[in-house]
Amino acid sequence: GLAITPDRTEPGEWFADIFGESLAAFPDSAESDRLFASLTETIHRLQALRKETKLDFPFDLASQKANDFSAVKKWAAGLDKALARRAYLWMPEEALEKTEMDDDREAVMNCLLIVLGVAHPEKLPELFEGVGEDEKEIREVWTQLLEQLALAVESLQDYADFLQMGQREGAAGEAPSFVVTSGGRPGRNDPCPCHSGKKYKKCCGLN
Repeated sequence: GLAITPDRTEPGEWFADIFGESLAAFPDSAESDRLFASLTETIHRLQALRKETKLDFPFDLASQKANDFSAVKKWAAGLDKALARRAYLWMPEEALEKTEMDDDREAVMNCLLIVLGVAHPEKLPELFEGVGEDEKEIREVWTQLLEQLALAVESLQDYADFLQMGQREGAAGEAPSFVVTSGGRPGRNDPCPCHSGKKYKKCCGLN
């Protein structure tokens, strides 16, 4: 979540999310320094990888044990917390105040709700409305939701690229020219639609 967010996040902002508001009690300063350095290195590694390509959804859903999605739920909870650190980027107040959202904002909102639904299903009970106690039926709903989560993570990364493009153009005094269409944005490794023969990330995706 921190790696895909198109804004700098200081360690002090997320440290309490990992260790709690009271933070952790370490046996000595050397241990706390080691752990802090490890966490920071992990974030920097993911951020560097993110600049090159999309970050993969880290679960093989087919291998998840029946009705045991605890690891995915915890992962989604962490993702939800990280995205919430810059909620105004993903869903600005002015967008929420509108009676109707445009298609792109609505798509982003749906992605955020999918993340929230996996992380905290009790907050979105409508996702499981009409689902009985049958374990097979419950698993089918969860399987569909997790498949949507993988797509949501990919779409959020596309949207982050779009935001960064707008930030660069805004800094140059130009209005963002890219608008997500119903046909979808070219993937970073797809051929550029300008027909240059280059990959999108090496051509118009840089502008």
